[in-house]
Amino acid sequence: GRGVMKYYESGAALAADMGVPLSVLEETHEAHYQAAKKTEKDPNGGSWPAYPSGKSWDEPSGKTGSGKKFYHNVIPGSQVKTEPFYVAIITPVIHYCMGGLEINTDSAVVNKNGQAIAGLYAAGEIAGGVHGNNRLGGNSLLDCVVFGRVAAKAACKYMFGDKNQFRSCPPPREIKDLVK
Repeated sequence: GRGVMKYYESGAALAADMGVPLSVLEETHEAHYQAAKKTEKDPNGGSWPAYPSGKSWDEPSGKTGSGKKFYHNVIPGSQVKTEPFYVAIITPVIHYCMGGLEINTDSAVVNKNGQAIAGLYAAGEIAGGVHGNNRLGGNSLLDCVVFGRVAAKAACKYMFGDKNQFRSCPPPREIKDLVK
């Protein structure tokens, strides 16, 4: 495999590899298990905000405003010691960037006055504001595919003109202003 998953024959082995007492894993699993059981009895209850809406019994993630409402493969803390685990190795990465250069409908970057900077186009995560203040999962493809095509078409029109004849275009003076 690619080495992103690791198998542990037991929770005790996982705790040892993590360098934490087994009791930490047992207590964490037990809290999660109890939240799942409460959710079975009262799916709309709980003290914590749930994602995408409603309330949750899940205190750890509920404090962040994204409490769980759905639970899978939940085991009580008492089973952690002997239960096998498959653990995903996770490293910090940037998942998605919501900010970026402001663009217009032709993917032209606009200056601080809202005017298009001739010859400067952006698409993908470098372009901000396409999704407002929250992006729906999977919609980053729109940034790349749709606005990538829009930017390419507009850039070709800028480079070749309406008559499809290539012309040398100097870098716009606004680019120098952007790097100050």
